[in-house]
Amino acid sequence: MKSTDLASFYEKQLEQQILPFWLRYAPDNECGGYVTCLDRDGSVIDPDKLCLWSQGRMAWAFAWLYNEWRPEPEWLEFAERGVDFLLAHGFSSSGRMYYATQRDGTPLLAGQDYHVEFSSILAFNEVARARGDSELRRKAREMFDHAWPIIQDPVGDWNPWQQPFNPCRQHGYSLIPLNVLQHLRAGGEEPEDNPRIDTCIDAMLHLHLKPERRLLLEWIGADASQLPGSRGRWVNPGHMIEGGIFIIHEAIHRRDAELKQHGLDLIRWGFDCGWDREFGGIFNDIDGDGKPIMGHTALLADSKLWWQHAEALYGLALAHRESGDPWYWEQYRRVHDYSFSHFADPEFGEWYGMLDRTGRPINRAKGMERKNAFHIVRNFFWCSRLKPGDNRGRG
Repeated sequence: MKSTDLASFYEKQLEQQILPFWLRYAPDNECGGYVTCLDRDGSVIDPDKLCLWSQGRMAWAFAWLYNEWRPEPEWLEFAERGVDFLLAHGFSSSGRMYYATQRDGTPLLAGQDYHVEFSSILAFNEVARARGDSELRRKAREMFDHAWPIIQDPVGDWNPWQQPFNPCRQHGYSLIPLNVLQHLRAGGEEPEDNPRIDTCIDAMLHLHLKPERRLLLEWIGADASQLPGSRGRWVNPGHMIEGGIFIIHEAIHRRDAELKQHGLDLIRWGFDCGWDREFGGIFNDIDGDGKPIMGHTALLADSKLWWQHAEALYGLALAHRESGDPWYWEQYRRVHDYSFSHFADPEFGEWYGMLDRTGRPINRAKGMERKNAFHIVRNFFWCSRLKPGDNRGRG
């Protein structure tokens, strides 16, 4: 495939393989929102809303396509289902969002961290943009303003993944807020946006990133020191690539060549450390020192998951366009060939979620608690808009 063929290929993938699957099988016409735990053929595995991340991320994806691609009424109606469910059932009396609910909205699990909030903020902001709904946009902003100071305290008790006597910083709380802020800013910039974006980028590049090792650590000490043991060596190559994408987008927005180079490095280093040179595909997790991975994380560490490959398709193609370096295009072709020969299912549409190291599906599921349309829709659409020499920001 030539780089000039990306638009037609990825638009066709979206219209024929990805969007029809979710539009047909995800809507819960009885209780509202979406059923996202779906088998290969779209049949329901579990009817409950086992992770409210998926309600917000699905709603955002279809509202975003409505705003950025074309205003298909079906896409907006689909997005509104998720937003309506979250507004009706997602919030506890304390104002925190539940992690999971039963199909009818009865709570199953209390909030675990702030990723449900961030996914919902994205959805509320994008549906508000589509409808011109100032009240919903205000709610999205207020939710982010509330969460921001909380997540800046690495020793706070808000994060269930903390170890009380060894407080840590988690890369996800720089990576995800950076992307949320970029989308909030695209809907109407406010004075706090750019300084907060700077805070996220600074944490990624100057705390978690170890450029001398070409690695970005998922966990570091509250004082930015390296943690002892396996937790302090945990690297997620997909997060490195995803972070590189967001940083390149910010560099394009600011016309900052130095910042862009940091994003290019993250994508190159993420691919280099993550690519399985024996079987192909990108590892889910690696140990930065090449030691055995400990605990339950080891069970999926050498597996290949859908989302890292969706991020790598766009990240490598973006890096090629922005740098002109043919290395990125060569690696894009490797990821493309692997992804569409292993994850894609031309018969029923969508992608399998998880493969073992050799590339065989671990199960047939197309939707799981956290697997939904989000990563594939976002990166396929970004790929479809990558025109050679077009250096406009991607939002």
